[in-house]
Formats: sequence, C-alpha cells, structure tokens
Amino acid sequence: MQEDIKVIVQVDKTVVKITGLQVKGLNIQQLEEILKNKLKSLIRIIGVSGTSIDMDIYGIEEEDILREETGLIKAIALADGITISDITSLSTVKKIQSVDIDSIPEYTESGCKGERWNSI
Repeated sequence: MQEDIKVIVQVDKTVVKITGLQVKGLNIQQLEEILKNKLKSLIRIIGVSGTSIDMDIYGIEEEDILREETGLIKAIALADGITISDITSLSTVKKIQSVDIDSIPEYTESGCKGERWNSI
C-alpha cells in the first residue's frame, strides 16, 4: 500500500476583502480579468456576498495593494453587477505567511490538527 504523502509549497499571495459594495449578478470571470489587467497579476475571487468581495492577489505586497486602493476600487466598479458606495474600502489586506518546513510538527494519528498548526 502506498503511503499518503503531502507536499506543502509556498504560495506568494495576499488576501484582500473589499466592503461597502452592492453586489448583484456579478460575473466573477469579468471581475478577475479587470483586476488582472489593472494589477498585472493573477487574481482569484474566493468569496462574494451582497456587500463584499474576498480575493487572492498573487505576487503583490500588502503595502502596494493599500497604496493602490482608490484605483483598485475604481477598477472593480467597471464590473457588471457591482455598485460602489462612498464607504467602499479595503477592509482586510493580509499577506499569507510562509512556514519553514522544519518548523512543522510531526503528524500523530491521534493528535488534534488545530493544535498542530497553532504550535507553529
């Protein structure tokens, strides 16, 4: 029987949440294309509600995204199904942290996965 092997890799991404929008009938692919052209980077929409959008932006630092907030919101307004308001803003911009492979505790069958990751 083959052992279950997992590989962990570093993904250079920043998670962004934009709030203060009205979202209805959004074409996610259109929005991703607009943002890709604006930021010259890969964008993936990971969550949409009626008032917010969560996305992954790859290869761009937090401070660069925050500096470009107004342009980013203007670009988002071009997508069908989004209406921006005066309170639209980047509510979260957080760079995903890398983890050294040697700092990951050994897996134990009976251990709690949450405790394992919290110990890193």
